[in-house]
Amino acid sequence: MPSGARAGSDPYDGDALPPRVEAKHRPCRDICCLVFFLLAVAANIAIGAMSLTMVKDAPALAEDFNSCVSRSGSPQNQFDVNEVRRGDAQARADLQAAAASLSLDGISSHPGLLAGLGAAAVAVAAVWVFLLYRFTKCMVWTTLLFSVFLVAAVGAYFLAVVPNGLEVGLIYLALAALQLAFLLCLRQNINMAAGLISLAMRALRDFPSLILAAIAINVFVLLVYVAELVMALGAAANVEFGAVSGQSLLDGRRYVTSTVLNLPSGTSVQRGEDYCVSQLTTLAMATVVMSVVMLFWVTATLEAIRMAIASTVFGVFYYYAPDDPDKPGCPVCSATTWAFSVQLGTHVVSGMVLAIIDALRRMARQGSTSCIGAIIRCIVLMLLSCFEQLTRFLVVVTGLTGLSFWDSAKRTMMVMREAFFDGYITSAITVRILRLSGFVFAMVFSIVAWAGVDPDTFGQLWPAILVIMVGIYSPIFGIVLAVLASSYLDGMIADDQGRPISISGPLAGLFFGSVAHAILLFMEQLILDLVDSAFVCFAIDTFNGIISPRGEVVHRFMGANFGDQLACEVGAREQGVRK
Repeated sequence: MPSGARAGSDPYDGDALPPRVEAKHRPCRDICCLVFFLLAVAANIAIGAMSLTMVKDAPALAEDFNSCVSRSGSPQNQFDVNEVRRGDAQARADLQAAAASLSLDGISSHPGLLAGLGAAAVAVAAVWVFLLYRFTKCMVWTTLLFSVFLVAAVGAYFLAVVPNGLEVGLIYLALAALQLAFLLCLRQNINMAAGLISLAMRALRDFPSLILAAIAINVFVLLVYVAELVMALGAAANVEFGAVSGQSLLDGRRYVTSTVLNLPSGTSVQRGEDYCVSQLTTLAMATVVMSVVMLFWVTATLEAIRMAIASTVFGVFYYYAPDDPDKPGCPVCSATTWAFSVQLGTHVVSGMVLAIIDALRRMARQGSTSCIGAIIRCIVLMLLSCFEQLTRFLVVVTGLTGLSFWDSAKRTMMVMREAFFDGYITSAITVRILRLSGFVFAMVFSIVAWAGVDPDTFGQLWPAILVIMVGIYSPIFGIVLAVLASSYLDGMIADDQGRPISISGPLAGLFFGSVAHAILLFMEQLILDLVDSAFVCFAIDTFNGIISPRGEVVHRFMGANFGDQLACEVGAREQGVRK
């Protein structure tokens, strides 16, 4: 740790941002926001639990409907409660039978093969991480050039094979040339991304327990999704019946069908009659709103906590020598403890900002489809992307310093005033590299899994590769699709002669390719957190005009001399101050 970092009672007085990880001066920050967040979580749980206890089954709802019809004198038919009860029991039995029939037998009935392919999916992720660690620059440039090759290959296919595909082919070739030109113009940022990825992989090598912390947070996120989904679905069934006039139904103020109204055959809604319709209770509506809001907020807060833990651990790797006596004994444990205790209020605010950005992005994507609207939507999405990246850098600063959200925001703006553009471009390039290389690895593994289970069906079922690509791109969808197809579609596909074709090969490719891609996406997100942390540390070094040994790695990848470039940047800043 630099000796100057110990000067003064508070190293962050005067908006200073020393190159260090604050390990001793971390008081509890943003307490009011933390209290409000905890109260909101408690209210969410209480309202959701109350709503779940008031959910009624189909026979009870039928009885309520009949009571409403009797009270209002509505011309609607009443339900036969006994018939509804029998139908409800049959539906439950069918659902249980469908759940019991789910299996992987359509993929393979050999448990040893399933276990082997599962272990191979983990091994694929390990190989990807190893190649990214040992051959960083080669992986970076190979991935980017491969993306150019794919676009050019599509253009060549349209030119050579597709009739009247000249215009489309030329467009794709022009896009490939434009993409290659961008790579040449941004080669400095690409090399910087390679250097930052190299630093991130070294930090992950030194602190592998960071993976366990990220896994635990992802499990928390999954539990939050399940809990909020259960409460929202339970609230959707928490309804009450009330009488409304036929006038309001005909005017479109309430949309219902005659089947829902249970009208006698041959009749329709009359303006002078009252009809019983269902509507969510006030408690159910509050539950749905709270579930949606808290789902965004809690998951975004957990994302901020994951980034802060990664930034703290990377800061220890970046600023402390291996034999430094002041180095924290267990950086991952310390970072996790700080994130869930004294810094939780700060991360709550960061999560709220990230959740708002996410909600605004979803709204912007559903905007106008006109030309002007599309242009405005692109501008809004670009601005939101910049705000999101700036917030990610802010979370890194909170992890390094332990400061409050506002104090971290001021220092982030101070450091990123000149470095944000490079940081944004570098982060975007890193995302492209990680996502594309991970997808390619998962896709190749899916083909290997297909060949390992049933190589004879390649010629007959090769169009299934497109389905595999779509499923692997969204791993959860791919896994669910593979399980459902394995349970219900195996043996139902036939060739031209009517003979059944086994789909175990493509299903194995879809299932295990999706599993591999899910693991790779998890590692990609963790590496991206470390890359953002590396850039912030690098920017702090440049801002403070110092040389950190770890920062020299980035400049070696960039092909620049650290001392010369640093002297130029510091000299330019000092000249600007004198002016």
